[in-house]
Amino acid sequence: MIRSISGLVFLVISPAWAIPPNPFQPHISLCESLATQLESWSLNGVITSTNTSTALMLSPQGVWRRIKQDNELFEGAQIESVGEGYVVAKLGPGCPISSYRWDIKGKTHAMDAGITSDAGAAIHQPGR
Repeated sequence: MIRSISGLVFLVISPAWAIPPNPFQPHISLCESLATQLESWSLNGVITSTNTSTALMLSPQGVWRRIKQDNELFEGAQIESVGEGYVVAKLGPGCPISSYRWDIKGKTHAMDAGITSDAGAAIHQPGR
């Protein structure tokens, strides 16, 4: 009975592998697919210590991950370096783009951007 069920499953699945790809959809290479996946990640912070740097990145699924140098972000994308405000991922061999870099832009001291200081603006009147 088990042999007949497994044989039936094999007969149903094996023609699915033989179906040619859709000729009306553009062919996407592995390197283009990797670049598209890397674009959907975002770098939100880097914690630097004397020994190592750790990046805080947000995946396309909305999951936060701590990334360090030599970690694998996902299959085909190896983290090459993590520095102050940037992360570089190395793509697999054979890709025309050998690496991908994320930078933190405009976020340094962003909370202080709207603060202005003017000593003459406040009038101090004693006793009130």
